[in-house]
Amino acid sequence: MKIWVNVLALLVLIASLVAGKMYWNHQASEQSAVRPTKIEGSSYTKGEEASWKKYAQNLPKSVIAKIEQAEKTQKPIKLVIVGSAPKEKVDKTWGALLRESLQSTYGEDLITTKVYEYTDMTTLEFVKDEAYKQISNEKPDILLFEPFLLNDNGVVGINNTLENITVIMSRLKEKNSELVTILQPSAPVYKAENYPNDVKALEEFSKENGYEYLNHWNVWPDYRSKDILTFLGETSGQPNDKGEQLWAQYLEAYFTNSPSEL
Repeated sequence: MKIWVNVLALLVLIASLVAGKMYWNHQASEQSAVRPTKIEGSSYTKGEEASWKKYAQNLPKSVIAKIEQAEKTQKPIKLVIVGSAPKEKVDKTWGALLRESLQSTYGEDLITTKVYEYTDMTTLEFVKDEAYKQISNEKPDILLFEPFLLNDNGVVGINNTLENITVIMSRLKEKNSELVTILQPSAPVYKAENYPNDVKALEEFSKENGYEYLNHWNVWPDYRSKDILTFLGETSGQPNDKGEQLWAQYLEAYFTNSPSEL
C-alpha cells in the first residue's frame, strides 16, 4: 500500500512539472508576440528618412530631374538669381535671403546659388550692353529672373520689354538649351495704374513661352490699399526690410516647401 502511495505521489509531481512548463512556455510565447524584437547594431538614426525630395515638392519636374542628377553625379546644379538692385538701403534683399534659405535647406552639394542685382537696369540696356553675357558665363541650370519690369514701365514699354526678354533668353539658351527659367514681376507699387497691366502681360508671356511664373504679388496686400505701405519704402516700388522678407518668404515656400508664415 505504501508503495502505491509513493507511486501516485511521483505521478502527481511529474504531472505538475509538465503543466508548469507548458504554462510558462505559453506565457513566453504571448510576450514574444507583444514585444518587438530588438535588433542590435541597427544603423538607423533619427531623420534618416528625411530627403531633399520633401523640400522640392513644389518644383517643376525639370528642376527635380536636375537635382536628382546632381545627387547621382555629386555635381551641384547652379541657380542664378537676376533682378533689380534696391534703390534704398535694406538689411538683406529677397535674393540674398533666398540664397541663405536654399543653402541651409539643400546644401551646396546639391544647389549653388549666385545673385546678380543691377542698379537702375532696364531690359533694353541689358540687351544693348550685353549684360546677359555675365549670366551666360555662369552657366546656370536654373534662372530665377525678375526682368526689371518696374524700371521698364513707362520707359521701354511692355511690348518692347517682352521682346527684350525673348532676346535675353535666346542668348542664354545658346549656352544651355536645357536652361530652366522662372520669371517673376518686380515689387508692387502703391496705387499703380498701368504697371499692373505689365505684370499681367508678363504672366501671359510666361505661359505662352513655357516659362515658370511666380506671382509674389499674391502675398502682398492689395496695391490699392494703404496696408501695402507697411512693406514699401519711400521710393516707388522699393520694398523695405519687411517687404524684402515678405517677397523672400513667398519664394522660400515655393523652393523649399516650407510652412508659410505669410
